[in-house]
Amino acid sequence: MIEIIFRLLNILLWYFFFALGASPEDTFNFLRVISGVTVWKAMVNSPWVITFMLTVYYMYFIYCRCKELPLSRLESIMKAVQIGLMAFVAFLPLRPDFDLYKNIPQYQNIIYVLLSMKVFFWLFLLTIVVFYYLNGNSIFKRLPDLFVDFYSRNRWTMDEKTEETIEDSSETTK
Repeated sequence: MIEIIFRLLNILLWYFFFALGASPEDTFNFLRVISGVTVWKAMVNSPWVITFMLTVYYMYFIYCRCKELPLSRLESIMKAVQIGLMAFVAFLPLRPDFDLYKNIPQYQNIIYVLLSMKVFFWLFLLTIVVFYYLNGNSIFKRLPDLFVDFYSRNRWTMDEKTEETIEDSSETTK
């Protein structure tokens, strides 16, 4: 029972992080207002700080969860980078304010595509976290990998004693 409560609280905490990242501009302005910092006295005047911090944190989370599996270090890094790119788009400071984008018709379609990608990646990344807390870290084995050309999955194995990545000598390279 305690484990279920712990998992649900973790999911709620992640949902809070994702809610902050859904609109970093509003989050940044809210934090600046409640802290009483004016624009000219602030060290940082950009909502991009929230975008970068959430992206790096999510990449680190994915990397650590992939390292818990028998995946190579390189594959864990590649999955973290791929998910980090998705997280960067999901946490972009773009508002779904369509009146704001009427004044720039040449970029209007690009902005609408970015907004659609932002919503899709936001939902995809939140789904990964929910599946992790409900079903364990097997979700990370099944994550699609776009960087398969950089390494061969069958060629690298994990030594369980030393936890190092070793090359499988049973395959011959051509």
